[in-house]
Amino acid sequence: MPLTALEIKSLSCPEDKKQIKKFDGNGLFLLVKSSGSKLWRMRYKFSGTHKEIALGQYPAIPLVEARRLAEEARALLMQGINPSDERRERKRSHAVTDRQFNAIALKWWEQQKDSWSADHQARVKRLITIDCKSLSTLIIDKIDAGHITEVMLSIEASGSPKKAPVILAIINRIFGYALAHRLTRNNPAQGLPLKDIIKPLKKVRSHSAIINPTELGGLIHDIDMTISGTFCTAEALKLIPRLFLRPKEIRGLKWAYVDFSEKLIRIPAQEMKKDRDHLVPLSKQVLKQLKYIYTVTSYSVYVFPNSRNSDSPISKNVMTNRLRDLGYAADVMSAHGFRGTASTILHEQGWSHDAIEVQLAHLTGSNTSRAYNRAIYLPERKKMMQTWSDYLEELSLQNRK
Repeated sequence: MPLTALEIKSLSCPEDKKQIKKFDGNGLFLLVKSSGSKLWRMRYKFSGTHKEIALGQYPAIPLVEARRLAEEARALLMQGINPSDERRERKRSHAVTDRQFNAIALKWWEQQKDSWSADHQARVKRLITIDCKSLSTLIIDKIDAGHITEVMLSIEASGSPKKAPVILAIINRIFGYALAHRLTRNNPAQGLPLKDIIKPLKKVRSHSAIINPTELGGLIHDIDMTISGTFCTAEALKLIPRLFLRPKEIRGLKWAYVDFSEKLIRIPAQEMKKDRDHLVPLSKQVLKQLKYIYTVTSYSVYVFPNSRNSDSPISKNVMTNRLRDLGYAADVMSAHGFRGTASTILHEQGWSHDAIEVQLAHLTGSNTSRAYNRAIYLPERKKMMQTWSDYLEELSLQNRK
């Protein structure tokens, strides 16, 4: 008699036995063990030999599903295919696919995407699926420096060499993910000398900057929400859009310059490009961030100490490199470019040209007027810096919706 769902539910193995078998018909049976587990099995004959195949465990596989799986196995037998061999081949095929670069890259992308803006998600996915297409079907453990070099040369040949550092950084992160999940034992992208692979990139004369509000919101969201890199690198890049300082000035920032009570940063002349003391009003958001950073790096004189030597600041290009890791090429955005972004948008919003220029530490007017400007524009600059932080916060929030 065929089994019923009610009968299966009530089945148990007698105490004096280790297991019993209850047959449904056409070779399908349920193996009921003394432990309480119930396992679907199917007996069949192939090439004159009796064999058995596992179809899953009840109740995850109910009676209807077990019968369907048994029917599929019988269909394979009718074609002269051993169901057990077909299953092993399918598992092997899945195992190979799971270790292909594209599959692993998309798993990494899936893990990271919620911390990125929608635009950045699409940008990174496009770089993986289109620019890294030659790596797609390769088993990640078989990829070597030569394969990655071919990708870089292909990008150069396509006329987009500026994308090469960004794509190399993404490949490096994908291999980092694979290493962490024991999917490979090496990272051929790490330390690959791009400057020796493609022709030197033309230096960007102007500091590339994003000035479109929607794109800026996506950038700020990516910077604030993406968890990667060292603590100091990540926090420095969060701070630079909100302070109008040059990358060198951010790197050299010392706790002695930060006045929490007055909500100001006082940078001495010797640290500034124009050799003049500079005041930076702190918005509520920046003040909160600096207090948080202080709990981590107050052991050093530097706000952003070098991880290898706390008596030195972070390295020269770390903020630029982090922008590349986030997928922003040199001709799209630079660490220095945040100054141009702020200047352009604040001018469009109607803020005083002189107040903006003083906050950027640009020299304006005579020596006398410069000293006067520093004093007279401070109240306006405080208001401007708070409004700017509020503006960036709103743009970033719009990208989280």
